[in-house]
Amino acid sequence: MKKIIYIIFPIIMGVLFVFGLNIYLDKEITKLYNQKSIYPMLHDTKSIIKDKGVWSNNYLLNKDYILVMGSSELSHSTKQHPDYYFDTGRTKHGVVSIGRAYTQSLQHATILGATDSNISNKRVVLLLSMQWFMDSTGVKQSRFLSRFSPVQFYSYLDNPKISKELKEKYVKRVLYLLNKKPGEYKDEALYSKLYLNNSMSSNILKKLLYPYFSFRKYMVNLKDKGITYAKLKGLCDLDSVDYNIDGTIDWKKERKNAIRDAKIRVGNKPEYLGGKQLYLDKGYYKKFIKGKDEFFRNRYANINLQKSKEYEDLDIFLETCKDLKIDPTIVLLPANDDFYNYTGITKEKRDSYINYIKSVIKPYGFKILDITNKSKEKYYLRDVMHLGTLGWVDLCEKLYNIYEK
Repeated sequence: MKKIIYIIFPIIMGVLFVFGLNIYLDKEITKLYNQKSIYPMLHDTKSIIKDKGVWSNNYLLNKDYILVMGSSELSHSTKQHPDYYFDTGRTKHGVVSIGRAYTQSLQHATILGATDSNISNKRVVLLLSMQWFMDSTGVKQSRFLSRFSPVQFYSYLDNPKISKELKEKYVKRVLYLLNKKPGEYKDEALYSKLYLNNSMSSNILKKLLYPYFSFRKYMVNLKDKGITYAKLKGLCDLDSVDYNIDGTIDWKKERKNAIRDAKIRVGNKPEYLGGKQLYLDKGYYKKFIKGKDEFFRNRYANINLQKSKEYEDLDIFLETCKDLKIDPTIVLLPANDDFYNYTGITKEKRDSYINYIKSVIKPYGFKILDITNKSKEKYYLRDVMHLGTLGWVDLCEKLYNIYEK
């Protein structure tokens, strides 16, 4: 009897501690959000609590923040960025920007589906890049794994407003990417296999493993809260810093400043590829383009932008929005016209891709913001694919007109 007590008592104490810690973190995080200046967290383009978390995204969406999702263009590479405009006290809505290199449609669907289904009127923007569709296999496994989040995965599958059919489609795609080398996500790979298998042996195994996976879900949620708490604790108090800017946004002035900044970034020395001047940031040009004319000549000529598994992932994103009754703004981003013409993805091919993308989105009735016609505009891009100083001002003003007026 004593031996049983010695075994059971530590387990009971451990369970009580975990539950107590969960309650404590909920209270403390809410308190810290009211005490701390969260601008540095919002400004962090490599934030785990935004990219891979649930708690903070729910909190901020409840506060009417706009969720802006994209990939590497969201790095703070210019002074013009949604964070600088929407998180500086000059707008009704703040911005939660989520995205870095290799964050693509499936991950964005996961992030969105993981948010609290009870939050109404979610404001969502997806920055859609042509480059996502250049690989026929879609996002690569290693890249997906670097962005994968167990807490978001389980939250997506537990979302009561997402249909069973869509969840199965989602799990199949995730399992495809996890199956070969799941690494630290072996539990999620196993969960996915069991989720899709309705055989008798699988159902028995599901019941046997139910306590384990329930605990797993609880612990990854607790980990998310712990990381959020630690991050917030390290931020400055509200009364000690002020990131707000007085007045309203003068978009004409911002455009002038963007052109001035771009001229400095590009420099006075002409940058050419195949005889065409590109007007790219000089650092980027020197590192990636200069002297590589033969390397880039027709390099992407055989790419078919309308045949990629990325479309499956985009469909999951669109279906997730539909199930959650979210009306996203989908931004079709431009690509440097002269560069891609030279590499074999001609304007005709890009126009065909744009029309195809629109045909995929159109049945859902979601807002499409097409800025691909800016592909030849000087200073609109800072390199061959990422928005530059002028591009960001233009896009932010357009988003301002959609969500602020």
